[in-house]
This record gives sequence, structure tokens and C-alpha cells, in this order.
Amino acid sequence: MSPTLKSLLVSLLIIATFTACGPDTLYDLSGDTFQLRNSDSTQVNFPGDFKGDISLVTFIYTNCPDVCPVITANMTNIQRALDDTSGVNFIEISFDPKRDSPSTLKEYRDLYELNEQFTMLTSHPNDSDVLLDKLDIVAEKAIIDSLGHDSTNYAMRHSNTLYLMDRDGYIRTEYPAHRVTPEHVKDDINYLRSE
Repeated sequence: MSPTLKSLLVSLLIIATFTACGPDTLYDLSGDTFQLRNSDSTQVNFPGDFKGDISLVTFIYTNCPDVCPVITANMTNIQRALDDTSGVNFIEISFDPKRDSPSTLKEYRDLYELNEQFTMLTSHPNDSDVLLDKLDIVAEKAIIDSLGHDSTNYAMRHSNTLYLMDRDGYIRTEYPAHRVTPEHVKDDINYLRSE
């Protein structure tokens, strides 16, 4: 086989490999299972329990003094912007499971008057680390109490990303969660619906 033909075959193999991954896929969660708990303390398999629907997924913590409430408000605005919300899930996952128990998430959900399409999820402490790592989420304690003790009085430095997950568990795009416009996300959801 000539070197030119060999190079061509190798190039085609490389192109085929990358094409199979899909140019629109940022992260592949399709084969993963993360066992989380919702605000009713029911076990939820993420993303498996949401397959078949389009999902908007973000990460928050309920003690957040600034951006997390803005993210939640933006998720609500995105929901309102959709002409048809059927087949769309709105998922907020805590990256502070030490403080965000299911009952705490229920209080947060009630405080922000989130409807049944919103799913609030938490895990046992440290169980969500694999998911956070897979999605390149930063979440770390930023301020510990003034004596340096590891108490429950801390703030967190964290990513503020909103992910659009397709029906098969592939993250297709990501947005700055606190400032993406509802119309932009609506257009992307409608695009996924048309596939």
C-alpha cells in the first residue's frame, strides 16, 4: 500500500471517529448513572430518569447569597418563554450536599414557587464529585469561619453554567446560567425538538 493511500485511510478513520462523537456534543452522560435524591427524598437516577425529554441542568447551593437565586430566576424565565413546556425538565443539582438536604431543597423550591417541572437534586456528601468533574464544574469552599474551622458557615466559589441536555443524555451546549437570554435557550430547545 502506498504511503499516500495509507495516509488517506488513517485520515478517514480519524474523521469517522470524531464524526461518530457528534459535533454538537460537549459532554456524554448517556451511559452514566448518578444516584441522587430529590426534594421528596426519592432516589433519582441522573440522567437516566430524564431520558426521552430535553433537560436544562444547572448547579446551585441554597445558601448562595448572590448568583444562585439569579440562576433560579433565569430558569423560571426560560420556562415562561417556552410556548410549550411539555417534554422539558428544569433540573437544579446542589453542589453543597452537606447543607442541602432534600428538605432544604424543598424549602428552596417552595420559596421560589417552582412548579412540578423543576426537579431539585442532592446527593450524599462527596457522591456528586464524579458528576461535577465530568462537567468541569468548580465548587469549593471559599470562606470558612473567622477561626478557620470547618463549620456549616461557609460560602462557595463555583461555576455558574446552564447545560442543555438532549433526550439521549448528551450535553449539547452550555450557557452562562445567570445571564443567558430565555430567547436564546428557547431557540436551542426548539432546535433539539426538531431533531
